[in-house]
Amino acid sequence: MTQSASAFAIMQAKKEYGMTDLTVQSEEDELLENNSEKRRSWAAVLRGASAKTFKFIKTVGGFIPITGMGLAYMILLALTFYFVALGEDDIVWISASVALMIVGILMILAVSIGAIYLAIHWRAKCEVGLSDISTSTMYQSKSGLEIAFLPVPFVNISIEWLYPAEVETECKQSLSSVAEYITVNHRCSVEKISRRFRVEDILGLADVTWVSTQNVKFKAYPKPSAVKSSSITLSMAGGEDISDPFGSPQGDLIEMRQYVPGDSSRSILWKVYARSRRLVVRMPERALTAQTRTCAYLVSGPNDEASASFARSILESKILGDSWLFGADGCVGTTSIMSEALDFLASSGNAESRELCGLRKFLEEASKLGYHSCFVFVPAAYGDWVKNALGAVRDTHLTITWLMGVDQNLTEAEDKKKQPWEKWLYIDANEVHLEAPSKIAQTLQSPNTPMILCETATGRIINNAAAYLQAQEKAV
Repeated sequence: MTQSASAFAIMQAKKEYGMTDLTVQSEEDELLENNSEKRRSWAAVLRGASAKTFKFIKTVGGFIPITGMGLAYMILLALTFYFVALGEDDIVWISASVALMIVGILMILAVSIGAIYLAIHWRAKCEVGLSDISTSTMYQSKSGLEIAFLPVPFVNISIEWLYPAEVETECKQSLSSVAEYITVNHRCSVEKISRRFRVEDILGLADVTWVSTQNVKFKAYPKPSAVKSSSITLSMAGGEDISDPFGSPQGDLIEMRQYVPGDSSRSILWKVYARSRRLVVRMPERALTAQTRTCAYLVSGPNDEASASFARSILESKILGDSWLFGADGCVGTTSIMSEALDFLASSGNAESRELCGLRKFLEEASKLGYHSCFVFVPAAYGDWVKNALGAVRDTHLTITWLMGVDQNLTEAEDKKKQPWEKWLYIDANEVHLEAPSKIAQTLQSPNTPMILCETATGRIINNAAAYLQAQEKAV
């Protein structure tokens, strides 16, 4: 029944049965709502059908061994052969056209044979079973994928990772096989890998692509930073929170250490400087009994890769003591086992982990377990995590120390003093931007919650990060 027929029926019912205008209006609204729902449902069906059709066409098109340029190439040669070569009866044009068409056909055949051979061996390898992959970020390593390949001339093979996305690949071909090398730009931990295989000729006339997904565990840990455990101990340990891993279990007496940027000028031994021209600072005496109740937590967010690298160095240096505890955003529970802590670091790099800040829950659990201090590793970019972290720290009695890693060499800022006209004319792609880290340090750092900065590339540790970053920002 159409809408006009339905409206006519309602008007007839109004005349015969004395229906009120209110009743007629409610039925008309209901009719319009039903019609709109039908239109929305049909629109959803059409969108779903079009999306599936497009996906099917794209998938099937990947197996057609000729590119758009190859198709245009063959059509142009056919037209040239018919209208020019045969029309003019020119033997030179006939020979050239036929030779070029043979080249195109050979390229299509070579790509087709190479793709079929590669697909067969890849399927056989998947049936045998693929091994799990573990690596570190920013290092090129073998993925373990090596497939026997028929050496077809003028044919190249490339592999692209669709999931996880931040993985660069390189295929190295030999006479009998092709091996995959990967470089991971961001840490992660996933349960499957999706690859796009491409076989193409060197002229771009033909290619075959297909996507393959395997249930393989892939873990990319943050790269180890260049910081040394001794420098961590000397720069971070100001008292009884951290034990010296190179000293006796009862603790050592450390009176002096070399000055690092950010140290207070009141702690500098000026008499020593007058004699030796070396800046050293006095350190507080360690406790006679090493304190082992220290925990650590990693907050995930944008630009947090350097902080994760710093956290890995802290964990592997064993300066947290014997009874440490570790947690990270996006991970369930806590751990005091090194292998599980590294898995936590990898999982914290997943995209969904950046939206989960579990610092408050971690501090509550650590407090119940009797921990006294906590190292909180934070990203080098401002975000919503700042508010959540400040709220969690405000409600805990644990001694908090903020730690932030940066992948720039901050000492380069001293050489980047430019005139105003130079800043307008020249753009340095490698220029160090300190605004975000400086803002974070000024927001989080306080007399009760200090912040320590680490250059993961050089291994330099900087105390009093807020003052140092502010000074460097002014110098740029």
